Amino acid sequence: MKNIKKTAGKLFAMILTVSVAVSCVVSTGIFTASAYTAPKKGKIVYNKTIHNKYSKVENTILDSLKNFDEKIDISSLNVPRSDISEIFRVLTLTHPELYYVNQGFSYSYYPSEDTIASIHPEYTISKSEYTAQKKLLDKEVERILSLVDENMTDSEKALVIHDELAIMSEYSTSDYNKADIYNSLVEKTSVCQGYALAYSYMLSLVGIDSELVDSNSMNHMWNKVHIGNAWYNVDVTWDDPINDRPGHAQHTYFLLSDNAIQNLPSKHYDYTISNSANSTKYDNYEIHNFDTRLCEINGEFYGFVNNNSSANKGALLKYKLDSNTYEKKLTVDEKWSAGGNSYWINTFMSLEKYNGVLYFNTSDTVYSYDVKTGRQAVVASDISGVSASSGKLCYGMVLKGDAMYAAVSDSPNNKATLKYIKRVDKDSLAIGMTNYIMISSTNSIEKAYYGDVNGDGEINIADATAIQKTIVGLVNQSEIESINSDVNFDSDITVIDATTIQSYIVGLI
Repeated sequence: MKNIKKTAGKLFAMILTVSVAVSCVVSTGIFTASAYTAPKKGKIVYNKTIHNKYSKVENTILDSLKNFDEKIDISSLNVPRSDISEIFRVLTLTHPELYYVNQGFSYSYYPSEDTIASIHPEYTISKSEYTAQKKLLDKEVERILSLVDENMTDSEKALVIHDELAIMSEYSTSDYNKADIYNSLVEKTSVCQGYALAYSYMLSLVGIDSELVDSNSMNHMWNKVHIGNAWYNVDVTWDDPINDRPGHAQHTYFLLSDNAIQNLPSKHYDYTISNSANSTKYDNYEIHNFDTRLCEINGEFYGFVNNNSSANKGALLKYKLDSNTYEKKLTVDEKWSAGGNSYWINTFMSLEKYNGVLYFNTSDTVYSYDVKTGRQAVVASDISGVSASSGKLCYGMVLKGDAMYAAVSDSPNNKATLKYIKRVDKDSLAIGMTNYIMISSTNSIEKAYYGDVNGDGEINIADATAIQKTIVGLVNQSEIESINSDVNFDSDITVIDATTIQSYIVGLI
Protein backbone atom coordinates (compact mmCIF):
# COMPACT_ATOMS: atom_id res chain seq x y z
CA MET A 1 0.00 0.00 0.00
CA LYS A 2 1.24 3.50 -0.89
CA ASN A 3 2.14 5.94 1.87
CA ILE A 4 -0.08 9.04 1.76
CA LYS A 5 0.75 12.35 3.32
CA LYS A 6 -1.60 15.28 3.64
CA THR A 7 -0.35 18.82 3.42
CA ALA A 8 -1.86 22.25 3.28
CA GLY A 9 -0.81 23.60 -0.10
CA LYS A 10 -2.28 27.06 -0.03
CA LEU A 11 -2.89 28.88 -3.28
CA PHE A 12 -3.25 32.62 -3.03
CA ALA A 13 -5.41 34.45 -5.58
CA MET A 14 -3.60 37.28 -7.29
CA ILE A 15 -5.30 40.45 -6.10
CA LEU A 16 -4.71 42.85 -8.96
CA THR A 17 -5.04 46.58 -8.37
CA VAL A 18 -4.47 49.57 -10.62
CA SER A 19 -4.16 53.26 -9.89
CA VAL A 20 -5.58 54.99 -12.93
CA ALA A 21 -7.41 58.23 -13.43
CA VAL A 22 -10.68 56.67 -14.56
CA SER A 23 -14.44 56.32 -13.30
CA CYS A 24 -17.04 53.69 -12.52
CA VAL A 25 -20.74 53.75 -12.51
CA VAL A 26 -24.17 52.33 -12.18
CA SER A 27 -25.64 49.76 -14.49
CA THR A 28 -28.31 50.57 -17.02
CA GLY A 29 -30.39 48.68 -19.51
CA ILE A 30 -33.77 47.06 -19.79
CA PHE A 31 -34.44 43.51 -18.69
CA THR A 32 -36.31 41.44 -21.24
CA ALA A 33 -37.65 37.94 -20.94
CA SER A 34 -35.51 36.61 -23.80
CA ALA A 35 -31.74 36.75 -24.04
CA TYR A 36 -29.35 36.00 -26.86
CA THR A 37 -28.07 32.43 -26.91
CA ALA A 38 -25.00 31.71 -29.04
CA PRO A 39 -24.93 28.57 -31.20
CA LYS A 40 -21.68 27.61 -29.45
CA LYS A 41 -19.98 28.56 -26.21
CA GLY A 42 -16.78 30.56 -26.44
CA LYS A 43 -13.59 29.24 -24.83
CA ILE A 44 -11.69 30.98 -22.05
CA VAL A 45 -7.92 30.55 -22.24
CA TYR A 46 -5.31 30.90 -19.51
CA ASN A 47 -1.94 29.09 -19.53
CA LYS A 48 -2.80 26.92 -22.50
CA THR A 49 0.21 24.66 -21.86
CA ILE A 50 -1.09 23.52 -18.48
CA HIS A 51 -4.65 23.27 -19.79
CA ASN A 52 -3.72 21.08 -22.74
CA LYS A 53 -1.53 18.85 -20.60
CA TYR A 54 -4.08 18.32 -17.83
CA SER A 55 -7.48 18.69 -19.48
CA LYS A 56 -8.65 15.30 -18.16
CA VAL A 57 -7.57 16.27 -14.63
CA GLU A 58 -9.38 19.59 -14.94
CA ASN A 59 -12.60 17.88 -16.01
CA THR A 60 -12.48 15.53 -13.05
CA ILE A 61 -11.89 18.35 -10.58
CA LEU A 62 -14.50 20.55 -12.29
CA ASP A 63 -17.30 18.04 -11.89
CA SER A 64 -16.49 17.60 -8.20
CA LEU A 65 -16.30 21.34 -7.52
CA LYS A 66 -19.69 21.85 -9.12
CA ASN A 67 -21.01 19.23 -6.71
CA PHE A 68 -19.33 20.88 -3.69
CA ASP A 69 -17.40 17.66 -2.96
CA GLU A 70 -15.15 17.87 0.07
CA LYS A 71 -12.66 15.37 -1.32
CA ILE A 72 -11.64 14.85 -4.96
CA ASP A 73 -9.80 11.60 -5.73
CA ILE A 74 -7.32 12.00 -8.61
CA SER A 75 -4.95 9.23 -7.53
CA SER A 76 -5.23 7.42 -10.86
CA LEU A 77 -4.26 10.49 -12.91
CA ASN A 78 -0.60 10.70 -11.81
CA VAL A 79 -0.53 14.46 -11.28
CA PRO A 80 2.89 15.73 -10.11
CA ARG A 81 2.73 17.66 -6.86
CA SER A 82 4.71 20.47 -8.49
CA ASP A 83 1.86 21.19 -10.94
CA ILE A 84 -1.25 20.98 -8.79
CA SER A 85 -1.26 24.62 -7.73
CA GLU A 86 -1.17 25.90 -11.32
CA ILE A 87 -3.71 23.30 -12.47
CA PHE A 88 -6.12 24.53 -9.81
CA ARG A 89 -5.51 28.17 -10.70
CA VAL A 90 -6.03 27.56 -14.43
CA LEU A 91 -9.23 25.62 -13.75
CA THR A 92 -10.83 28.26 -11.53
CA LEU A 93 -9.87 31.16 -13.80
CA THR A 94 -11.10 29.54 -17.00
CA HIS A 95 -14.37 28.60 -15.29
CA PRO A 96 -15.44 31.90 -13.65
CA GLU A 97 -18.71 30.29 -12.57
CA LEU A 98 -16.63 28.58 -9.83
CA TYR A 99 -16.41 31.88 -7.97
CA TYR A 100 -17.46 30.12 -4.75
CA VAL A 101 -14.28 28.00 -4.74
CA ASN A 102 -11.50 29.35 -2.52
CA GLN A 103 -8.06 29.51 -4.07
CA GLY A 104 -6.79 27.87 -0.89
CA PHE A 105 -6.93 24.09 -0.65
CA SER A 106 -5.15 21.13 0.87
CA TYR A 107 -4.14 17.85 -0.70
CA SER A 108 -2.91 14.34 0.04
CA TYR A 109 0.00 12.91 -1.91
CA TYR A 110 2.24 9.88 -2.33
CA PRO A 111 5.76 10.75 -1.10
CA SER A 112 7.48 8.05 -3.10
CA GLU A 113 6.07 9.18 -6.46
CA ASP A 114 5.43 12.78 -5.37
CA THR A 115 2.02 12.65 -7.05
CA ILE A 116 -1.36 13.83 -5.82
CA ALA A 117 -3.78 11.37 -4.27
CA SER A 118 -6.68 13.71 -3.49
CA ILE A 119 -7.61 17.37 -3.30
CA HIS A 120 -9.58 18.87 -0.41
CA PRO A 121 -11.13 22.12 -1.70
CA GLU A 122 -12.44 25.00 0.36
CA TYR A 123 -15.71 26.75 -0.45
CA THR A 124 -16.44 30.36 0.44
CA ILE A 125 -20.19 29.72 0.77
CA SER A 126 -22.46 26.74 1.38
CA LYS A 127 -24.30 24.92 -1.38
CA SER A 128 -27.63 26.42 -0.24
CA GLU A 129 -26.12 29.92 -0.23
CA TYR A 130 -24.79 29.32 -3.73
CA THR A 131 -28.26 28.29 -4.92
CA ALA A 132 -29.64 31.64 -3.73
CA GLN A 133 -26.73 33.61 -5.18
CA LYS A 134 -26.95 31.83 -8.52
CA LYS A 135 -30.49 33.11 -9.02
CA LEU A 136 -29.24 36.68 -8.71
CA LEU A 137 -26.24 35.97 -10.92
CA ASP A 138 -28.34 34.29 -13.61
CA LYS A 139 -30.81 37.18 -13.62
CA GLU A 140 -28.03 39.72 -14.14
CA VAL A 141 -26.37 37.59 -16.82
CA GLU A 142 -29.67 37.32 -18.68
CA ARG A 143 -30.18 41.07 -18.43
CA ILE A 144 -26.82 41.74 -20.05
CA LEU A 145 -27.41 39.09 -22.70
CA SER A 146 -30.69 40.82 -23.56
CA LEU A 147 -28.60 43.76 -24.80
CA VAL A 148 -26.93 41.54 -27.40
CA ASP A 149 -28.62 40.76 -30.70
CA GLU A 150 -27.81 37.71 -32.81
CA ASN A 151 -27.43 39.93 -35.89
CA MET A 152 -24.56 41.87 -34.33
CA THR A 153 -21.02 41.11 -35.46
CA ASP A 154 -18.63 39.64 -32.88
CA SER A 155 -16.90 43.00 -32.53
CA GLU A 156 -20.26 44.68 -31.82
CA LYS A 157 -21.16 42.01 -29.24
CA ALA A 158 -17.78 42.55 -27.58
CA LEU A 159 -18.47 46.30 -27.61
CA VAL A 160 -21.93 46.05 -26.03
CA ILE A 161 -20.67 43.81 -23.20
CA HIS A 162 -17.57 46.01 -22.68
CA ASP A 163 -19.73 49.12 -22.35
CA GLU A 164 -22.23 47.52 -19.98
CA LEU A 165 -19.52 46.22 -17.65
CA ALA A 166 -17.75 49.59 -17.61
CA ILE A 167 -21.02 51.45 -17.02
CA MET A 168 -22.38 49.14 -14.31
CA SER A 169 -19.23 48.24 -12.38
CA GLU A 170 -17.18 50.20 -9.91
CA TYR A 171 -13.51 49.56 -9.21
CA SER A 172 -13.09 48.48 -5.60
CA THR A 173 -10.61 50.74 -3.83
CA SER A 174 -11.40 49.44 -0.35
CA ASP A 175 -11.61 45.65 -0.67
CA TYR A 176 -9.06 44.06 -2.98
CA ASN A 177 -10.51 40.60 -2.35
CA LYS A 178 -13.47 41.42 -4.58
CA ALA A 179 -12.13 39.63 -7.63
CA ASP A 180 -14.80 37.30 -9.02
CA ILE A 181 -17.84 37.45 -11.28
CA TYR A 182 -20.34 37.63 -8.43
CA ASN A 183 -18.57 40.74 -7.10
CA SER A 184 -18.51 42.32 -10.55
CA LEU A 185 -21.91 41.34 -11.96
CA VAL A 186 -24.15 41.27 -8.88
CA GLU A 187 -22.42 43.44 -6.27
CA LYS A 188 -21.23 45.81 -9.03
CA THR A 189 -17.76 46.33 -7.53
CA SER A 190 -14.49 44.45 -8.01
CA VAL A 191 -10.80 44.77 -8.80
CA CYS A 192 -9.42 44.14 -12.27
CA GLN A 193 -9.53 40.35 -11.99
CA GLY A 194 -13.30 40.60 -11.42
CA TYR A 195 -13.70 42.79 -14.51
CA ALA A 196 -11.59 40.43 -16.63
CA LEU A 197 -13.36 37.29 -15.43
CA ALA A 198 -16.80 38.84 -15.95
CA TYR A 199 -15.86 39.97 -19.47
CA SER A 200 -14.53 36.55 -20.48
CA TYR A 201 -17.54 34.86 -18.92
CA MET A 202 -20.06 37.03 -20.79
CA LEU A 203 -18.09 36.71 -24.04
CA SER A 204 -18.17 32.93 -23.71
CA LEU A 205 -21.97 33.05 -23.49
CA VAL A 206 -22.22 34.88 -26.82
CA GLY A 207 -19.79 32.48 -28.52
CA ILE A 208 -16.62 34.58 -28.44
CA ASP A 209 -13.26 33.10 -27.40
CA SER A 210 -11.09 35.09 -25.01
CA GLU A 211 -7.90 34.86 -23.01
CA LEU A 212 -7.12 36.12 -19.52
CA VAL A 213 -3.87 38.08 -19.46
CA ASP A 214 -1.99 39.03 -16.31
CA SER A 215 1.17 40.95 -15.53
CA ASN A 216 2.97 40.46 -12.22
CA SER A 217 4.90 43.68 -12.73
CA MET A 218 1.72 45.68 -13.28
CA ASN A 219 -0.24 43.70 -10.70
CA HIS A 220 -3.01 43.71 -13.27
CA MET A 221 -5.29 41.48 -15.40
CA TRP A 222 -7.12 42.14 -18.66
CA ASN A 223 -8.39 40.21 -21.73
CA LYS A 224 -7.51 39.11 -25.21
CA VAL A 225 -10.56 38.75 -27.46
CA HIS A 226 -10.82 36.68 -30.65
CA ILE A 227 -12.59 38.64 -33.40
CA GLY A 228 -12.60 37.30 -36.94
CA ASN A 229 -9.27 35.57 -37.40
CA ALA A 230 -7.29 37.78 -35.03
CA TRP A 231 -6.77 38.49 -31.33
CA TYR A 232 -7.06 41.93 -29.72
CA ASN A 233 -6.44 43.38 -26.25
CA VAL A 234 -9.38 44.73 -24.25
CA ASP A 235 -8.99 46.25 -20.78
CA VAL A 236 -12.42 46.99 -19.33
CA THR A 237 -10.93 48.04 -15.98
CA TRP A 238 -8.85 50.82 -17.45
CA ASP A 239 -11.79 51.92 -19.62
CA ASP A 240 -13.84 52.49 -16.46
CA PRO A 241 -13.01 55.88 -14.90
CA ILE A 242 -12.30 55.68 -11.15
CA ASN A 243 -13.70 59.07 -10.09
CA ASP A 244 -17.33 58.19 -10.47
CA ARG A 245 -18.82 59.70 -13.65
CA PRO A 246 -22.01 57.70 -14.22
CA GLY A 247 -22.88 57.05 -17.83
CA HIS A 248 -19.32 57.16 -19.13
CA ALA A 249 -17.37 54.25 -20.60
CA GLN A 250 -14.04 54.94 -22.23
CA HIS A 251 -12.74 52.92 -25.20
CA THR A 252 -9.03 53.72 -24.99
CA TYR A 253 -8.16 50.06 -24.39
CA PHE A 254 -10.75 48.43 -26.67
CA LEU A 255 -9.55 46.09 -29.46
CA LEU A 256 -5.86 47.04 -29.45
CA SER A 257 -2.87 45.23 -30.90
CA ASP A 258 0.00 44.23 -28.60
CA ASN A 259 2.08 47.00 -30.14
CA ALA A 260 -0.58 49.63 -29.42
CA ILE A 261 -1.30 48.60 -25.82
CA GLN A 262 2.43 48.41 -25.08
CA ASN A 263 3.06 51.93 -26.35
CA LEU A 264 0.18 53.97 -24.98
CA PRO A 265 1.11 56.51 -22.26
CA SER A 266 -0.30 54.07 -19.69
CA LYS A 267 1.30 51.09 -21.34
CA HIS A 268 0.80 47.40 -20.59
CA TYR A 269 3.97 45.37 -20.19
CA ASP A 270 5.62 42.21 -18.88
CA TYR A 271 2.89 39.71 -19.72
CA THR A 272 2.99 36.19 -21.13
CA ILE A 273 0.23 35.12 -23.49
CA SER A 274 -0.89 32.16 -25.54
CA ASN A 275 -2.23 34.30 -28.39
CA SER A 276 -0.43 37.29 -29.87
CA ALA A 277 -2.45 40.33 -30.95
CA ASN A 278 -0.72 41.25 -34.19
CA SER A 279 -3.61 42.82 -36.09
CA THR A 280 -3.60 46.63 -36.01
CA LYS A 281 -7.05 46.96 -37.63
CA TYR A 282 -8.71 48.95 -34.84
CA ASP A 283 -5.64 50.76 -33.44
CA ASN A 284 -6.41 54.13 -35.04
CA TYR A 285 -10.20 53.91 -35.26
CA GLU A 286 -12.54 56.63 -34.00
CA ILE A 287 -13.94 54.16 -31.46
CA HIS A 288 -11.15 55.18 -29.06
CA ASN A 289 -12.53 58.74 -28.84
CA PHE A 290 -15.95 57.73 -27.52
CA ASP A 291 -16.40 57.92 -23.75
CA THR A 292 -20.12 57.16 -23.68
CA ARG A 293 -21.99 53.93 -24.18
CA LEU A 294 -22.53 53.16 -27.86
CA CYS A 295 -26.27 52.54 -28.06
CA GLU A 296 -27.70 50.17 -30.65
CA ILE A 297 -31.03 50.98 -32.31
CA ASN A 298 -32.28 48.94 -35.27
CA GLY A 299 -28.81 47.60 -35.99
CA GLU A 300 -27.13 51.02 -35.93
CA PHE A 301 -24.78 52.25 -33.18
CA TYR A 302 -24.76 55.79 -31.78
CA GLY A 303 -22.32 57.48 -29.42
CA PHE A 304 -21.16 60.89 -28.24
CA VAL A 305 -17.58 62.10 -28.59
CA ASN A 306 -16.55 64.32 -25.66
CA ASN A 307 -12.82 64.37 -26.33
CA ASN A 308 -11.56 67.88 -27.09
CA SER A 309 -8.70 66.49 -29.20
CA SER A 310 -11.14 64.88 -31.64
CA ALA A 311 -12.52 66.73 -34.65
CA ASN A 312 -15.89 65.26 -33.62
CA LYS A 313 -15.96 66.83 -30.15
CA GLY A 314 -19.55 67.36 -28.99
CA ALA A 315 -20.97 65.27 -31.83
CA LEU A 316 -23.46 62.43 -31.76
CA LEU A 317 -22.21 59.96 -34.35
CA LYS A 318 -23.88 57.04 -36.05
CA TYR A 319 -20.89 54.76 -36.09
CA LYS A 320 -19.95 51.52 -37.84
CA LEU A 321 -17.22 49.84 -35.85
CA ASP A 322 -15.91 47.34 -38.38
CA SER A 323 -15.51 49.88 -41.18
CA ASN A 324 -14.74 52.90 -38.95
CA THR A 325 -17.27 54.99 -40.89
CA TYR A 326 -19.63 57.43 -39.27
CA GLU A 327 -22.30 60.04 -39.87
CA LYS A 328 -22.67 63.12 -37.71
CA LYS A 329 -26.27 63.28 -36.50
CA LEU A 330 -26.12 66.11 -34.01
CA THR A 331 -23.60 68.54 -32.54
CA VAL A 332 -24.10 69.89 -29.03
CA ASP A 333 -22.56 73.32 -28.52
CA GLU A 334 -22.30 73.31 -24.74
CA LYS A 335 -19.74 74.37 -22.16
CA TRP A 336 -19.38 73.17 -18.58
CA SER A 337 -18.39 75.95 -16.20
CA ALA A 338 -15.23 75.44 -14.16
CA GLY A 339 -16.00 78.53 -12.06
CA GLY A 340 -15.92 82.21 -12.91
CA ASN A 341 -15.15 82.71 -16.58
CA SER A 342 -13.38 79.34 -16.90
CA TYR A 343 -14.74 76.30 -18.72
CA TRP A 344 -13.69 72.67 -19.07
CA ILE A 345 -12.23 71.90 -22.51
CA ASN A 346 -14.15 68.61 -22.88
CA THR A 347 -17.88 68.05 -22.99
CA PHE A 348 -19.66 65.59 -20.68
CA MET A 349 -22.69 64.19 -22.46
CA SER A 350 -23.79 60.65 -21.63
CA LEU A 351 -25.99 58.57 -23.91
CA GLU A 352 -28.70 56.05 -23.09
CA LYS A 353 -31.59 54.48 -25.00
CA TYR A 354 -35.12 53.49 -24.15
CA ASN A 355 -37.74 52.05 -26.53
CA GLY A 356 -35.77 53.08 -29.61
CA VAL A 357 -35.18 56.68 -28.46
CA LEU A 358 -31.84 58.16 -27.36
CA TYR A 359 -31.43 60.30 -24.24
CA PHE A 360 -28.51 62.57 -23.40
CA ASN A 361 -27.58 65.33 -20.97
CA THR A 362 -26.09 68.78 -21.23
CA SER A 363 -24.84 70.69 -18.19
CA ASP A 364 -28.35 71.28 -16.82
CA THR A 365 -30.87 69.53 -19.07
CA VAL A 366 -31.75 66.08 -20.37
CA TYR A 367 -32.89 65.71 -23.99
CA SER A 368 -34.38 62.98 -26.14
CA TYR A 369 -33.33 62.35 -29.72
CA ASP A 370 -35.42 60.35 -32.17
CA VAL A 371 -33.08 58.68 -34.66
CA LYS A 372 -35.91 58.20 -37.16
CA THR A 373 -37.03 61.82 -37.35
CA GLY A 374 -33.97 63.67 -36.03
CA ARG A 375 -36.26 65.43 -33.55
CA GLN A 376 -34.64 66.69 -30.36
CA ALA A 377 -36.82 67.52 -27.34
CA VAL A 378 -36.36 68.59 -23.73
CA VAL A 379 -37.14 65.74 -21.34
CA ALA A 380 -36.07 67.33 -18.04
CA SER A 381 -34.90 70.80 -17.07
CA ASP A 382 -34.80 72.67 -13.77
CA ILE A 383 -33.17 69.62 -12.21
CA SER A 384 -33.08 69.93 -8.44
CA GLY A 385 -29.76 71.24 -7.16
CA VAL A 386 -28.33 71.84 -10.64
CA SER A 387 -27.35 75.38 -11.62
CA ALA A 388 -24.30 77.38 -12.66
CA SER A 389 -24.68 79.55 -9.54
CA SER A 390 -24.55 76.52 -7.22
CA GLY A 391 -21.56 75.12 -9.05
CA LYS A 392 -23.38 71.78 -9.39
CA LEU A 393 -23.83 70.57 -12.97
CA CYS A 394 -24.81 67.38 -14.79
CA TYR A 395 -21.75 65.40 -15.81
CA GLY A 396 -23.72 62.43 -17.09
CA MET A 397 -27.03 60.61 -16.90
CA VAL A 398 -28.18 57.02 -16.62
CA LEU A 399 -31.37 55.04 -17.02
CA LYS A 400 -32.27 52.22 -14.66
CA GLY A 401 -35.08 50.59 -16.51
CA ASP A 402 -37.12 53.68 -17.38
CA ALA A 403 -36.04 55.64 -14.28
CA MET A 404 -33.87 58.59 -15.26
CA TYR A 405 -31.01 59.94 -13.12
CA ALA A 406 -28.62 62.84 -13.52
CA ALA A 407 -25.00 62.52 -12.37
CA VAL A 408 -24.48 65.75 -10.42
CA SER A 409 -21.11 67.06 -9.24
CA ASP A 410 -19.08 70.24 -8.84
CA SER A 411 -16.32 68.87 -11.10
CA PRO A 412 -15.75 66.05 -13.60
CA ASN A 413 -12.84 65.00 -11.40
CA ASN A 414 -15.00 64.47 -8.30
CA LYS A 415 -17.43 61.69 -7.57
CA ALA A 416 -20.94 62.42 -8.83
CA THR A 417 -24.21 61.90 -7.00
CA LEU A 418 -27.07 60.25 -8.86
CA LYS A 419 -30.23 62.36 -8.60
CA TYR A 420 -33.53 60.82 -9.58
CA ILE A 421 -35.32 62.95 -12.20
CA LYS A 422 -38.37 61.12 -13.49
CA ARG A 423 -39.69 58.05 -15.20
CA VAL A 424 -39.46 58.10 -18.96
CA ASP A 425 -42.79 56.28 -19.03
CA LYS A 426 -44.35 58.30 -16.21
CA ASP A 427 -47.77 58.13 -17.86
CA SER A 428 -47.60 54.42 -18.46
CA LEU A 429 -48.15 52.20 -15.43
CA ALA A 430 -47.32 49.00 -17.27
CA ILE A 431 -46.79 46.22 -14.75
CA GLY A 432 -43.59 44.20 -15.07
CA MET A 433 -42.07 46.66 -17.55
CA THR A 434 -38.64 45.85 -16.16
CA ASN A 435 -37.30 43.79 -13.30
CA TYR A 436 -33.95 45.51 -13.24
CA ILE A 437 -34.90 48.47 -11.09
CA MET A 438 -36.12 46.15 -8.36
CA ILE A 439 -32.76 44.44 -8.26
CA SER A 440 -30.53 47.50 -8.46
CA SER A 441 -32.44 50.12 -6.50
CA THR A 442 -32.65 50.53 -2.76
CA ASN A 443 -35.25 53.26 -3.10
CA SER A 444 -38.65 51.95 -2.02
CA ILE A 445 -40.52 54.62 -3.98
CA GLU A 446 -38.80 53.59 -7.21
CA LYS A 447 -39.56 49.95 -6.56
CA ALA A 448 -43.22 50.70 -5.93
CA TYR A 449 -43.58 52.00 -9.49
CA TYR A 450 -43.52 48.41 -10.69
CA GLY A 451 -45.86 45.54 -9.93
CA ASP A 452 -43.09 42.97 -9.49
CA VAL A 453 -41.63 44.72 -6.44
CA ASN A 454 -39.49 41.87 -5.17
CA GLY A 455 -38.16 41.05 -8.63
CA ASP A 456 -39.10 37.36 -8.56
CA GLY A 457 -40.80 37.47 -11.95
CA GLU A 458 -44.32 37.13 -10.53
CA ILE A 459 -46.99 39.61 -9.48
CA ASN A 460 -48.84 38.38 -6.42
CA ILE A 461 -49.86 39.16 -2.83
CA ALA A 462 -46.26 39.66 -1.73
CA ASP A 463 -45.84 42.51 -4.23
CA ALA A 464 -49.15 44.18 -3.37
CA THR A 465 -48.33 44.01 0.34
CA ALA A 466 -44.84 45.44 -0.20
CA ILE A 467 -46.23 48.36 -2.20
CA GLN A 468 -48.78 49.09 0.50
CA LYS A 469 -46.03 49.20 3.10
CA THR A 470 -44.39 51.86 0.97
CA ILE A 471 -47.61 53.88 1.01
CA VAL A 472 -47.77 53.64 4.78
CA GLY A 473 -44.35 55.24 4.88
CA LEU A 474 -45.45 58.01 2.53
CA VAL A 475 -48.73 59.06 4.07
CA ASN A 476 -50.61 58.80 7.33
CA GLN A 477 -52.10 55.34 7.60
CA SER A 478 -55.51 56.80 8.41
CA GLU A 479 -55.62 58.36 4.94
CA ILE A 480 -55.66 54.94 3.33
CA GLU A 481 -59.09 53.40 2.91
CA SER A 482 -57.77 49.87 3.17
CA ILE A 483 -54.43 48.40 4.08
CA ASN A 484 -55.55 44.98 2.89
CA SER A 485 -53.95 43.67 -0.28
CA ASP A 486 -57.38 43.35 -1.87
CA VAL A 487 -57.61 47.09 -2.59
CA ASN A 488 -60.67 46.99 -4.84
CA PHE A 489 -62.57 44.59 -2.52
CA ASP A 490 -63.31 42.02 -5.22
CA SER A 491 -62.16 39.18 -2.94
CA ASP A 492 -59.23 38.50 -5.20
CA ILE A 493 -55.65 39.76 -5.19
CA THR A 494 -54.53 40.39 -8.76
CA VAL A 495 -52.57 42.71 -11.03
CA ILE A 496 -55.50 45.13 -10.76
CA ASP A 497 -54.76 45.63 -7.05
CA ALA A 498 -51.06 46.26 -7.72
CA THR A 499 -51.97 48.73 -10.48
CA THR A 500 -54.39 50.57 -8.21
CA ILE A 501 -51.78 50.93 -5.49
CA GLN A 502 -49.20 52.11 -8.01
CA SER A 503 -51.57 54.74 -9.35
CA TYR A 504 -52.05 55.99 -5.81
CA ILE A 505 -48.29 56.28 -5.25
CA VAL A 506 -47.80 58.14 -8.53
CA GLY A 507 -50.36 60.67 -7.33
CA LEU A 508 -48.47 61.16 -4.09
CA ILE A 509 -45.00 61.95 -5.43
